Amino acid sequence: MLARLKKYRELVLVLGAVLAAVLYWVASPSMSDAILYRAGGAKTLPMPVSLPMGQEEGFAIELDVSSGLGGDFTLDIHPDDCVTNLMVNGVDLPFRTYPGYCSWNTGFRLSKSEIQKHVGKDVSKFHIEIALRNTSGLGGMTVGILADSFLMSLFSVLFFLCLGGLIFSVGGRFKIDSHLLLIFFVGLLLRVAYTQSTFFDERGHDTGGHLHYIQLIANDHHIPEANECWTCYHPPVYFVAGAGVWKASGWLGFAPQNAVKWFDFLISLVALGFGLACIRELLWGNSRYLAALLWSLWPSFILASPRIGNDILFYAMHAIALWGCIRYIRTSLGKYLLVAVLSATIAYWTKSTAVVTFGLVGVTVLVHTVPRVLRKLSRMEWASLAVLLVAGIIVVVRVLGGDVVGNAGGNDSTVLVQNNPGNFLFFDIRTFLTEPFTDPWHDELGRQFFWNYLAKTSLFGEFKLWMEPAGRWLACIASFCFVLLAGFTFAGLWRKKWNKIDFVLVTQAVAFFAAMIALRLKYPFSCSNDFRYIVPVLLCLLPFTAEGICGSGTSVKRRALGWTAVAVFVISASTVVLNA
Repeated sequence: MLARLKKYRELVLVLGAVLAAVLYWVASPSMSDAILYRAGGAKTLPMPVSLPMGQEEGFAIELDVSSGLGGDFTLDIHPDDCVTNLMVNGVDLPFRTYPGYCSWNTGFRLSKSEIQKHVGKDVSKFHIEIALRNTSGLGGMTVGILADSFLMSLFSVLFFLCLGGLIFSVGGRFKIDSHLLLIFFVGLLLRVAYTQSTFFDERGHDTGGHLHYIQLIANDHHIPEANECWTCYHPPVYFVAGAGVWKASGWLGFAPQNAVKWFDFLISLVALGFGLACIRELLWGNSRYLAALLWSLWPSFILASPRIGNDILFYAMHAIALWGCIRYIRTSLGKYLLVAVLSATIAYWTKSTAVVTFGLVGVTVLVHTVPRVLRKLSRMEWASLAVLLVAGIIVVVRVLGGDVVGNAGGNDSTVLVQNNPGNFLFFDIRTFLTEPFTDPWHDELGRQFFWNYLAKTSLFGEFKLWMEPAGRWLACIASFCFVLLAGFTFAGLWRKKWNKIDFVLVTQAVAFFAAMIALRLKYPFSCSNDFRYIVPVLLCLLPFTAEGICGSGTSVKRRALGWTAVAVFVISASTVVLNA
Protein backbone atom coordinates (compact mmCIF):
# COMPACT_ATOMS: atom_id res chain seq x y z
CA MET A 1 0.00 0.00 0.00
CA LEU A 2 2.77 2.44 0.99
CA ALA A 3 4.71 1.51 -2.15
CA ARG A 4 1.70 2.35 -4.32
CA LEU A 5 1.16 5.64 -2.53
CA LYS A 6 4.82 6.53 -3.10
CA LYS A 7 4.54 5.63 -6.77
CA TYR A 8 1.45 7.79 -7.27
CA ARG A 9 2.28 10.43 -4.64
CA GLU A 10 1.86 13.34 -7.07
CA LEU A 11 -1.68 12.20 -7.89
CA VAL A 12 -2.49 11.85 -4.17
CA LEU A 13 -1.11 15.34 -3.48
CA VAL A 14 -3.03 16.86 -6.41
CA LEU A 15 -6.26 15.24 -5.20
CA GLY A 16 -5.56 16.48 -1.67
CA ALA A 17 -4.98 20.04 -2.90
CA VAL A 18 -8.14 19.92 -5.04
CA LEU A 19 -10.18 18.57 -2.12
CA ALA A 20 -8.89 21.30 0.22
CA ALA A 21 -9.67 23.96 -2.42
CA VAL A 22 -13.20 22.60 -2.95
CA LEU A 23 -13.88 22.49 0.80
CA TYR A 24 -12.56 26.05 1.09
CA TRP A 25 -14.87 27.19 -1.70
CA VAL A 26 -17.92 25.37 -0.28
CA ALA A 27 -17.40 26.71 3.25
CA SER A 28 -16.53 30.26 2.18
CA PRO A 29 -18.78 33.20 3.00
CA SER A 30 -20.68 34.41 -0.05
CA MET A 31 -21.90 37.73 -1.39
CA SER A 32 -24.69 38.45 -3.87
CA ASP A 33 -24.54 40.78 -6.84
CA ALA A 34 -25.12 44.41 -5.97
CA ILE A 35 -28.33 46.31 -6.66
CA LEU A 36 -27.56 49.89 -7.69
CA TYR A 37 -30.24 52.51 -6.98
CA ARG A 38 -29.68 55.64 -8.97
CA ALA A 39 -31.86 58.38 -10.46
CA GLY A 40 -35.05 56.56 -9.44
CA GLY A 41 -34.07 53.27 -11.10
CA ALA A 42 -32.57 49.97 -9.92
CA LYS A 43 -30.05 47.75 -11.69
CA THR A 44 -28.34 44.51 -10.66
CA LEU A 45 -24.59 44.59 -11.23
CA PRO A 46 -21.61 42.39 -10.27
CA MET A 47 -18.92 43.81 -8.07
CA PRO A 48 -17.11 46.11 -8.53
CA VAL A 49 -19.62 48.84 -9.43
CA SER A 50 -17.94 51.67 -11.33
CA LEU A 51 -19.88 54.01 -13.62
CA PRO A 52 -19.59 57.61 -14.88
CA MET A 53 -21.62 59.81 -12.52
CA GLY A 54 -22.30 63.46 -11.96
CA GLN A 55 -20.46 65.57 -9.45
CA GLU A 56 -22.00 65.26 -5.97
CA GLU A 57 -24.49 62.69 -7.31
CA GLY A 58 -26.04 60.47 -4.66
CA PHE A 59 -26.74 56.75 -5.12
CA ALA A 60 -27.23 53.60 -3.06
CA ILE A 61 -26.04 49.99 -3.23
CA GLU A 62 -27.59 46.94 -1.59
CA LEU A 63 -26.19 43.43 -1.32
CA ASP A 64 -26.63 40.27 0.74
CA VAL A 65 -23.87 38.44 2.58
CA SER A 66 -23.98 34.93 4.04
CA SER A 67 -21.36 33.83 6.57
CA GLY A 68 -21.27 30.28 5.15
CA LEU A 69 -19.97 27.22 7.02
CA GLY A 70 -16.74 28.99 7.98
CA GLY A 71 -18.58 31.51 10.16
CA ASP A 72 -16.38 34.59 10.46
CA PHE A 73 -15.71 37.04 7.64
CA THR A 74 -14.55 40.59 7.01
CA LEU A 75 -15.84 42.89 4.27
CA ASP A 76 -13.20 45.02 2.54
CA ILE A 77 -15.21 48.04 1.35
CA HIS A 78 -13.84 50.71 -0.99
CA PRO A 79 -16.37 53.50 -1.63
CA ASP A 80 -16.14 55.76 -4.66
CA ASP A 81 -16.22 58.26 -3.16
CA CYS A 82 -18.02 58.76 0.21
CA VAL A 83 -20.38 56.69 2.37
CA THR A 84 -23.28 58.80 3.65
CA ASN A 85 -25.22 56.03 5.40
CA LEU A 86 -24.66 52.35 6.28
CA MET A 87 -27.37 49.91 7.42
CA VAL A 88 -27.24 46.17 8.07
CA ASN A 89 -30.54 44.30 8.51
CA GLY A 90 -32.23 47.68 8.97
CA VAL A 91 -29.89 48.80 11.77
CA ASP A 92 -27.71 51.90 11.35
CA LEU A 93 -23.97 51.38 11.84
CA PRO A 94 -21.59 54.16 13.01
CA PHE A 95 -19.78 54.37 9.67
CA ARG A 96 -18.09 57.68 10.50
CA THR A 97 -15.99 55.87 13.10
CA TYR A 98 -14.48 53.69 10.36
CA PRO A 99 -11.36 55.40 8.89
CA GLY A 100 -11.51 55.26 5.11
CA TYR A 101 -15.29 55.61 4.73
CA CYS A 102 -14.55 58.51 2.34
CA SER A 103 -11.50 57.01 0.59
CA TRP A 104 -11.38 54.80 -2.50
CA ASN A 105 -7.70 53.95 -2.00
CA THR A 106 -7.74 52.89 1.64
CA GLY A 107 -11.42 51.99 2.15
CA PHE A 108 -12.45 50.36 5.41
CA ARG A 109 -13.03 46.89 6.80
CA LEU A 110 -16.23 45.70 8.43
CA SER A 111 -15.99 42.42 10.34
CA LYS A 112 -18.82 40.08 11.24
CA SER A 113 -18.13 40.70 14.91
CA GLU A 114 -18.51 44.47 14.40
CA ILE A 115 -21.81 43.94 12.59
CA GLN A 116 -23.09 41.61 15.30
CA LYS A 117 -22.45 44.25 17.96
CA HIS A 118 -25.34 46.16 16.41
CA VAL A 119 -27.65 43.53 14.89
CA GLY A 120 -27.25 40.64 17.36
CA LYS A 121 -25.14 37.48 17.48
CA ASP A 122 -27.68 34.88 16.28
CA VAL A 123 -27.54 36.07 12.68
CA SER A 124 -25.77 34.44 9.71
CA LYS A 125 -27.34 36.37 6.81
CA PHE A 126 -26.90 40.09 6.40
CA HIS A 127 -28.68 42.57 4.14
CA ILE A 128 -26.38 45.55 3.66
CA GLU A 129 -27.58 48.96 2.42
CA ILE A 130 -25.00 51.66 1.70
CA ALA A 131 -25.80 55.21 0.58
CA LEU A 132 -22.94 57.02 -1.17
CA ARG A 133 -22.02 60.33 -2.78
CA ASN A 134 -19.78 60.71 -5.82
CA THR A 135 -17.47 63.73 -5.70
CA SER A 136 -16.32 63.58 -9.34
CA GLY A 137 -15.56 61.21 -12.22
CA LEU A 138 -16.49 57.56 -11.79
CA GLY A 139 -18.74 56.54 -8.93
CA GLY A 140 -19.51 53.19 -7.34
CA MET A 141 -18.05 50.78 -4.82
CA THR A 142 -15.91 47.66 -4.54
CA VAL A 143 -16.55 45.08 -1.83
CA GLY A 144 -14.35 42.06 -1.20
CA ILE A 145 -15.11 39.33 1.31
CA LEU A 146 -12.35 37.76 3.41
CA ALA A 147 -12.77 34.46 5.27
CA ASP A 148 -11.39 34.72 8.82
CA SER A 149 -12.45 31.50 10.58
CA PHE A 150 -10.30 28.66 11.93
CA LEU A 151 -11.99 26.22 9.54
CA MET A 152 -11.06 28.33 6.50
CA SER A 153 -7.49 28.68 7.79
CA LEU A 154 -7.32 24.89 8.20
CA PHE A 155 -8.42 24.27 4.60
CA SER A 156 -5.91 26.87 3.42
CA VAL A 157 -3.06 25.24 5.38
CA LEU A 158 -4.00 21.81 4.02
CA PHE A 159 -3.99 23.16 0.46
CA PHE A 160 -0.52 24.68 0.81
CA LEU A 161 0.85 21.59 2.54
CA CYS A 162 -0.29 19.52 -0.43
CA LEU A 163 1.05 22.12 -2.85
CA GLY A 164 4.41 22.17 -1.06
CA GLY A 165 4.56 18.38 -1.08
CA LEU A 166 3.77 18.39 -4.80
CA ILE A 167 6.53 20.89 -5.53
CA PHE A 168 9.10 18.80 -3.65
CA SER A 169 7.86 15.55 -5.16
CA VAL A 170 7.95 16.76 -8.77
CA GLY A 171 11.24 18.54 -8.13
CA GLY A 172 12.70 15.34 -6.70
CA ARG A 173 11.77 13.37 -9.81
CA PHE A 174 13.59 15.97 -11.93
CA LYS A 175 16.52 15.97 -9.48
CA ILE A 176 16.14 19.66 -8.63
CA ASP A 177 18.05 20.82 -5.57
CA SER A 178 15.71 20.50 -2.57
CA HIS A 179 17.12 23.69 -1.04
CA LEU A 180 16.09 25.64 -4.14
CA LEU A 181 12.63 24.06 -3.98
CA LEU A 182 12.32 25.16 -0.36
CA ILE A 183 13.36 28.71 -1.24
CA PHE A 184 10.84 28.75 -4.11
CA PHE A 185 8.09 27.54 -1.77
CA VAL A 186 8.89 30.19 0.86
CA GLY A 187 8.81 32.85 -1.87
CA LEU A 188 5.46 31.49 -3.06
CA LEU A 189 3.95 31.64 0.45
CA LEU A 190 5.09 35.24 0.97
CA ARG A 191 3.58 36.23 -2.37
CA VAL A 192 0.30 34.52 -1.51
CA ALA A 193 0.16 36.32 1.85
CA TYR A 194 0.90 39.70 0.30
CA THR A 195 -1.48 39.21 -2.63
CA GLN A 196 -4.35 38.12 -0.37
CA SER A 197 -3.98 41.19 1.83
CA THR A 198 -3.54 43.73 -0.98
CA PHE A 199 -6.43 45.52 -2.65
CA PHE A 200 -6.05 45.45 -6.43
CA ASP A 201 -5.57 49.24 -6.66
CA GLU A 202 -3.40 49.52 -3.56
CA ARG A 203 0.19 50.68 -4.12
CA GLY A 204 -0.43 50.43 -7.86
CA HIS A 205 0.69 53.54 -9.75
CA ASP A 206 -1.17 53.68 -13.10
CA THR A 207 -3.19 50.56 -12.19
CA GLY A 208 -6.40 52.33 -13.21
CA GLY A 209 -4.92 53.07 -16.62
CA HIS A 210 -3.79 49.46 -17.07
CA LEU A 211 -7.24 48.18 -16.13
CA HIS A 212 -8.86 50.61 -18.56
CA TYR A 213 -6.59 49.30 -21.34
CA ILE A 214 -7.56 45.70 -20.48
CA GLN A 215 -11.24 46.57 -20.31
CA LEU A 216 -11.16 48.31 -23.69
CA ILE A 217 -9.81 45.16 -25.33
CA ALA A 218 -12.23 42.90 -23.43
CA ASN A 219 -15.29 44.99 -24.33
CA ASP A 220 -14.44 46.27 -27.83
CA HIS A 221 -12.40 43.26 -29.06
CA HIS A 222 -9.68 45.37 -30.63
CA ILE A 223 -6.37 46.90 -29.60
CA PRO A 224 -6.94 50.63 -28.92
CA GLU A 225 -4.96 53.47 -30.43
CA ALA A 226 -2.03 54.85 -28.44
CA ASN A 227 -3.97 57.98 -27.45
CA GLU A 228 -7.20 56.20 -26.55
CA CYS A 229 -6.29 55.83 -22.86
CA TRP A 230 -3.59 56.89 -20.39
CA THR A 231 -1.52 53.70 -20.82
CA CYS A 232 -2.55 52.66 -24.34
CA TYR A 233 0.90 53.55 -25.69
CA HIS A 234 2.23 50.34 -24.11
CA PRO A 235 2.74 47.24 -26.32
CA PRO A 236 -0.35 45.01 -26.23
CA VAL A 237 0.72 41.46 -25.25
CA TYR A 238 0.06 41.69 -21.50
CA PHE A 239 -3.18 43.59 -21.99
CA VAL A 240 -4.55 41.10 -24.53
CA ALA A 241 -3.83 38.27 -22.07
CA GLY A 242 -5.38 40.31 -19.25
CA ALA A 243 -8.48 40.91 -21.39
CA GLY A 244 -8.88 37.13 -21.72
CA VAL A 245 -8.71 36.78 -17.93
CA TRP A 246 -11.18 39.67 -17.58
CA LYS A 247 -13.72 37.96 -19.85
CA ALA A 248 -13.24 34.54 -18.22
CA SER A 249 -13.76 36.02 -14.74
CA GLY A 250 -17.19 37.28 -15.83
CA TRP A 251 -18.23 33.80 -16.95
CA LEU A 252 -16.99 32.31 -13.64
CA GLY A 253 -18.59 35.00 -11.47
CA PHE A 254 -15.32 36.46 -10.12
CA ALA A 255 -14.52 40.16 -9.76
CA PRO A 256 -12.45 40.88 -12.90
CA GLN A 257 -9.96 43.17 -11.14
CA ASN A 258 -9.15 40.48 -8.58
CA ALA A 259 -8.89 37.86 -11.32
CA VAL A 260 -6.29 39.98 -13.15
CA LYS A 261 -4.46 40.54 -9.86
CA TRP A 262 -4.15 36.78 -9.30
CA PHE A 263 -3.18 36.31 -12.96
CA ASP A 264 -0.24 38.63 -12.29
CA PHE A 265 0.58 36.59 -9.19
CA LEU A 266 0.83 33.43 -11.33
CA ILE A 267 3.09 35.22 -13.81
CA SER A 268 5.29 36.27 -10.88
CA LEU A 269 5.81 32.59 -10.04
CA VAL A 270 7.09 32.04 -13.58
CA ALA A 271 9.54 34.91 -13.11
CA LEU A 272 10.55 33.50 -9.71
CA GLY A 273 11.02 29.96 -11.07
CA PHE A 274 13.08 30.91 -14.12
CA GLY A 275 15.16 33.32 -12.05
CA LEU A 276 16.02 30.43 -9.74
CA ALA A 277 16.76 28.30 -12.84
CA CYS A 278 19.28 30.95 -13.95
CA ILE A 279 20.90 30.96 -10.51
CA ARG A 280 21.03 27.15 -10.59
CA GLU A 281 22.98 27.34 -13.87
CA LEU A 282 25.36 30.03 -12.63
CA LEU A 283 26.22 29.04 -9.06
CA TRP A 284 26.64 26.08 -6.77
CA GLY A 285 26.87 25.35 -3.04
CA ASN A 286 26.30 28.15 -0.55
CA SER A 287 26.67 30.81 -3.25
CA ARG A 288 23.65 29.35 -5.05
CA TYR A 289 21.48 29.38 -1.93
CA LEU A 290 22.50 32.91 -0.97
CA ALA A 291 21.63 34.34 -4.39
CA ALA A 292 18.42 32.30 -4.55
CA LEU A 293 17.30 33.56 -1.15
CA LEU A 294 17.83 37.19 -2.16
CA TRP A 295 16.06 36.69 -5.51
CA SER A 296 13.07 34.94 -3.95
CA LEU A 297 12.61 37.36 -1.04
CA TRP A 298 13.65 40.66 -2.58
CA PRO A 299 11.00 43.11 -1.27
CA SER A 300 10.18 45.04 -4.47
CA PHE A 301 9.84 41.74 -6.34
CA ILE A 302 7.20 40.64 -3.81
CA LEU A 303 5.51 44.06 -4.09
CA ALA A 304 5.33 43.66 -7.88
CA SER A 305 3.75 40.20 -7.75
CA PRO A 306 0.05 41.24 -7.58
CA ARG A 307 0.53 44.67 -9.14
CA ILE A 308 -1.73 44.99 -12.18
CA GLY A 309 0.47 46.08 -15.07
CA ASN A 310 2.83 44.79 -17.73
CA ASP A 311 5.96 44.85 -15.54
CA ILE A 312 5.57 41.34 -14.15
CA LEU A 313 5.21 39.69 -17.58
CA PHE A 314 8.31 41.58 -18.70
CA TYR A 315 10.18 40.20 -15.67
CA ALA A 316 9.08 36.65 -16.52
CA MET A 317 10.02 36.88 -20.20
CA HIS A 318 13.35 38.50 -19.39
CA ALA A 319 14.17 35.71 -16.91
CA ILE A 320 13.29 33.08 -19.52
CA ALA A 321 15.42 34.88 -22.13
CA LEU A 322 18.38 35.03 -19.74
CA TRP A 323 17.98 31.33 -18.92
CA GLY A 324 17.92 30.54 -22.65
CA CYS A 325 21.10 32.58 -23.22
CA ILE A 326 22.92 30.86 -20.35
CA ARG A 327 21.87 27.40 -21.54
CA TYR A 328 22.89 28.24 -25.11
CA ILE A 329 26.37 29.34 -24.03
CA ARG A 330 26.68 26.20 -21.90
CA THR A 331 25.46 23.71 -24.53
CA SER A 332 25.62 25.44 -27.96
CA LEU A 333 22.17 23.96 -28.66
CA GLY A 334 20.13 26.16 -30.98
CA LYS A 335 16.84 25.41 -29.21
CA TYR A 336 17.96 27.47 -26.22
CA LEU A 337 18.88 30.42 -28.45
CA LEU A 338 15.43 30.17 -30.02
CA VAL A 339 13.83 30.23 -26.55
CA ALA A 340 15.85 33.37 -25.75
CA VAL A 341 14.90 35.10 -29.00
CA LEU A 342 11.18 34.30 -28.72
CA SER A 343 11.10 35.34 -25.05
CA ALA A 344 12.86 38.62 -25.85
CA THR A 345 10.32 39.25 -28.62
CA ILE A 346 7.39 38.65 -26.26
CA ALA A 347 9.11 40.79 -23.63
CA TYR A 348 9.45 43.69 -26.05
CA TRP A 349 5.81 43.45 -27.13
CA THR A 350 4.98 43.51 -23.43
CA LYS A 351 7.10 46.50 -22.37
CA SER A 352 9.44 48.60 -24.48
CA THR A 353 12.10 48.41 -21.73
CA ALA A 354 12.80 44.95 -23.15
CA VAL A 355 14.97 46.57 -25.80
CA VAL A 356 17.62 45.71 -23.18
CA THR A 357 16.50 42.07 -23.35
CA PHE A 358 17.19 42.12 -27.08
CA GLY A 359 20.59 43.56 -26.27
CA LEU A 360 21.15 40.61 -23.92
CA VAL A 361 20.47 38.14 -26.73
CA GLY A 362 22.58 40.18 -29.12
CA VAL A 363 25.58 40.13 -26.76
CA THR A 364 25.12 36.38 -26.32
CA VAL A 365 25.28 35.93 -30.09
CA LEU A 366 28.32 38.21 -30.24
CA VAL A 367 30.35 36.34 -27.61
CA HIS A 368 29.28 32.78 -28.42
CA THR A 369 27.82 32.47 -31.93
CA VAL A 370 30.07 34.77 -33.96
CA PRO A 371 33.28 32.91 -33.00
CA ARG A 372 31.57 29.73 -34.22
CA VAL A 373 30.37 31.14 -37.56
CA LEU A 374 33.43 29.78 -39.36
CA ARG A 375 32.35 26.39 -38.12
CA LYS A 376 29.05 24.82 -39.09
CA LEU A 377 26.05 26.08 -37.14
CA SER A 378 22.98 23.90 -36.67
CA ARG A 379 19.74 24.63 -38.50
CA MET A 380 18.11 25.63 -35.25
CA GLU A 381 20.84 28.21 -34.64
CA TRP A 382 20.40 29.66 -38.15
CA ALA A 383 16.62 29.79 -37.63
CA SER A 384 17.11 31.53 -34.27
CA LEU A 385 19.44 34.09 -35.83
CA ALA A 386 16.92 34.78 -38.59
CA VAL A 387 14.14 35.38 -36.02
CA LEU A 388 16.49 37.59 -33.98
CA LEU A 389 17.39 39.65 -37.09
CA VAL A 390 13.77 40.23 -38.11
CA ALA A 391 12.61 41.01 -34.57
CA GLY A 392 15.64 43.23 -34.00
CA ILE A 393 14.90 45.31 -37.10
CA ILE A 394 11.30 45.80 -35.95
CA VAL A 395 12.47 46.86 -32.49
CA VAL A 396 14.99 49.36 -33.88
CA VAL A 397 12.35 50.89 -36.17
CA ARG A 398 9.89 51.24 -33.26
CA VAL A 399 12.47 52.71 -30.88
CA LEU A 400 13.71 55.27 -33.41
CA GLY A 401 10.26 56.16 -34.66
CA GLY A 402 8.24 56.43 -31.46
CA ASP A 403 8.05 57.99 -28.04
CA VAL A 404 9.25 55.62 -25.32
CA VAL A 405 6.87 57.01 -22.66
CA GLY A 406 3.70 58.00 -24.44
CA ASN A 407 2.05 59.67 -21.43
CA ALA A 408 5.10 61.59 -20.17
CA GLY A 409 3.51 64.89 -21.16
CA GLY A 410 0.68 64.23 -18.74
CA ASN A 411 2.91 63.91 -15.67
CA ASP A 412 2.34 66.42 -12.90
CA SER A 413 4.98 69.12 -12.45
CA THR A 414 5.32 68.06 -8.80
CA VAL A 415 7.36 65.00 -9.89
CA LEU A 416 9.89 67.07 -11.89
CA VAL A 417 13.51 66.65 -10.76
CA GLN A 418 16.81 68.30 -11.64
CA ASN A 419 19.30 66.73 -14.04
CA ASN A 420 22.51 68.42 -12.91
CA PRO A 421 25.74 66.36 -12.70
CA GLY A 422 25.46 66.26 -8.93
CA ASN A 423 22.09 64.53 -9.17
CA PHE A 424 23.83 61.57 -10.83
CA LEU A 425 27.28 61.61 -9.20
CA PHE A 426 26.26 62.04 -5.54
CA PHE A 427 24.78 59.37 -3.27
CA ASP A 428 23.23 60.82 -0.11
CA ILE A 429 23.92 57.89 2.20
CA ARG A 430 22.69 59.74 5.30
CA THR A 431 19.21 60.19 3.84
CA PHE A 432 19.23 56.66 2.45
CA LEU A 433 19.97 55.14 5.87
CA THR A 434 17.79 57.41 8.03
CA GLU A 435 14.67 57.75 5.87
CA PRO A 436 12.89 54.37 5.69
CA PHE A 437 10.88 55.08 2.52
CA THR A 438 10.71 57.53 -0.36
CA ASP A 439 8.10 58.92 -2.74
CA PRO A 440 8.09 60.88 -6.03
CA TRP A 441 7.28 64.26 -4.44
CA HIS A 442 9.46 65.08 -1.42
CA ASP A 443 13.08 66.15 -1.90
CA GLU A 444 13.94 65.43 1.73
CA LEU A 445 13.37 61.71 1.05
CA GLY A 446 16.12 61.63 -1.60
CA ARG A 447 14.23 61.72 -4.89
CA GLN A 448 16.50 64.36 -6.46
CA PHE A 449 19.51 62.02 -6.46
CA PHE A 450 19.35 59.32 -9.12
CA TRP A 451 21.11 56.57 -7.17
CA ASN A 452 19.26 57.34 -3.93
CA TYR A 453 15.88 57.05 -5.58
CA LEU A 454 16.83 53.99 -7.61
CA ALA A 455 18.26 52.16 -4.58
CA LYS A 456 15.43 52.99 -2.17
CA THR A 457 12.66 52.17 -4.66
CA SER A 458 14.46 48.93 -5.52
CA LEU A 459 13.69 47.96 -1.92
CA PHE A 460 10.21 49.30 -1.13
CA GLY A 461 9.02 51.01 -4.29
CA GLU A 462 7.64 54.54 -4.05
CA PHE A 463 5.45 53.58 -1.12
CA LYS A 464 5.40 54.26 2.60
CA LEU A 465 4.64 50.72 3.68
CA TRP A 466 4.71 50.34 7.46
CA MET A 467 4.92 53.68 9.22
CA GLU A 468 4.79 52.37 12.77
CA PRO A 469 8.08 52.76 14.72
CA ALA A 470 8.87 49.05 14.28
CA GLY A 471 8.32 49.30 10.54
CA ARG A 472 10.53 52.38 10.23
CA TRP A 473 13.31 50.68 12.19
CA LEU A 474 13.15 47.51 10.12
CA ALA A 475 13.12 49.46 6.83
CA CYS A 476 16.22 51.40 7.90
CA ILE A 477 17.94 48.18 8.97
CA ALA A 478 17.14 46.65 5.57
CA SER A 479 18.60 49.77 3.91
CA PHE A 480 21.81 49.39 5.94
CA CYS A 481 22.08 45.74 4.91
CA PHE A 482 21.49 46.78 1.29
CA VAL A 483 24.56 49.01 1.46
CA LEU A 484 26.61 46.09 2.81
CA LEU A 485 25.32 43.81 0.04
CA ALA A 486 26.19 46.45 -2.56
CA GLY A 487 29.74 46.47 -1.19
CA PHE A 488 29.96 42.68 -1.46
CA THR A 489 28.65 42.93 -5.05
CA PHE A 490 31.43 45.34 -6.05
CA ALA A 491 33.94 43.05 -4.35
CA GLY A 492 32.59 40.09 -6.32
CA LEU A 493 32.80 42.02 -9.60
CA TRP A 494 36.44 42.82 -8.82
CA ARG A 495 37.49 39.36 -7.57
CA LYS A 496 35.81 37.10 -10.11
CA LYS A 497 37.56 35.95 -13.25
CA TRP A 498 35.00 36.71 -15.92
CA ASN A 499 33.88 34.20 -18.52
CA LYS A 500 31.45 34.60 -21.42
CA ILE A 501 28.39 34.41 -19.18
CA ASP A 502 29.81 36.94 -16.72
CA PHE A 503 30.46 39.32 -19.61
CA VAL A 504 26.82 38.93 -20.73
CA LEU A 505 25.57 39.56 -17.17
CA VAL A 506 27.69 42.67 -16.63
CA THR A 507 26.79 44.06 -20.07
CA GLN A 508 23.12 43.56 -19.28
CA ALA A 509 23.46 45.38 -15.94
CA VAL A 510 25.31 48.29 -17.55
CA ALA A 511 22.67 48.47 -20.31
CA PHE A 512 19.84 48.62 -17.77
CA PHE A 513 21.51 51.38 -15.75
CA ALA A 514 22.37 53.29 -18.94
CA ALA A 515 18.75 52.99 -20.10
CA MET A 516 17.48 54.31 -16.77
CA ILE A 517 19.92 57.24 -16.85
CA ALA A 518 18.89 58.04 -20.43
CA LEU A 519 15.21 57.84 -19.47
CA ARG A 520 15.74 60.20 -16.55
CA LEU A 521 17.66 62.64 -18.80
CA LYS A 522 14.97 62.59 -21.48
CA TYR A 523 12.04 62.61 -19.05
CA PRO A 524 13.19 64.49 -15.90
CA PHE A 525 10.65 62.97 -13.55
CA SER A 526 11.39 61.09 -10.34
CA CYS A 527 9.32 58.13 -11.57
CA SER A 528 11.63 57.70 -14.60
CA ASN A 529 14.01 55.57 -12.54
CA ASP A 530 11.77 53.83 -10.01
CA PHE A 531 11.39 50.27 -8.74
CA ARG A 532 9.65 48.94 -11.87
CA TYR A 533 12.96 48.68 -13.72
CA ILE A 534 15.18 47.12 -11.05
CA VAL A 535 14.04 43.49 -10.70
CA PRO A 536 15.70 42.17 -13.92
CA VAL A 537 18.98 43.80 -12.86
CA LEU A 538 19.03 41.61 -9.75
CA LEU A 539 19.50 38.45 -11.81
CA CYS A 540 22.73 39.71 -13.34
CA LEU A 541 24.18 41.16 -10.11
CA LEU A 542 23.28 38.54 -7.49
CA PRO A 543 25.91 36.04 -8.76
CA PHE A 544 28.55 38.68 -8.02
CA THR A 545 27.02 39.37 -4.59
CA ALA A 546 27.37 35.66 -3.85
CA GLU A 547 30.94 35.68 -5.15
CA GLY A 548 31.81 38.60 -2.92
CA ILE A 549 30.53 36.73 0.15
CA CYS A 550 31.11 33.03 -0.56
CA GLY A 551 33.71 32.99 -3.34
CA SER A 552 36.80 30.84 -3.10
CA GLY A 553 39.42 32.30 -0.81
CA THR A 554 37.05 34.47 1.20
CA SER A 555 37.66 34.56 4.93
CA VAL A 556 35.39 33.09 7.58
CA LYS A 557 34.74 36.61 8.93
CA ARG A 558 33.63 37.84 5.50
CA ARG A 559 31.29 34.90 5.04
CA ALA A 560 29.83 35.34 8.51
CA LEU A 561 29.25 39.06 7.93
CA GLY A 562 27.78 38.42 4.47
CA TRP A 563 25.37 35.72 5.58
CA THR A 564 24.32 37.83 8.58
CA ALA A 565 23.61 40.77 6.28
CA VAL A 566 21.54 38.53 3.97
CA ALA A 567 19.56 36.97 6.83
CA VAL A 568 18.82 40.31 8.51
CA PHE A 569 17.94 41.88 5.15
CA VAL A 570 15.40 39.26 4.04
CA ILE A 571 13.78 39.01 7.49
CA SER A 572 13.45 42.76 8.06
CA ALA A 573 12.40 43.59 4.48
CA SER A 574 9.86 40.76 4.30
CA THR A 575 8.37 41.79 7.64
CA VAL A 576 7.93 45.36 6.38
CA VAL A 577 6.23 44.18 3.19
CA LEU A 578 3.85 41.77 4.96
CA ASN A 579 2.80 44.47 7.43
CA ALA A 580 2.20 47.09 4.73
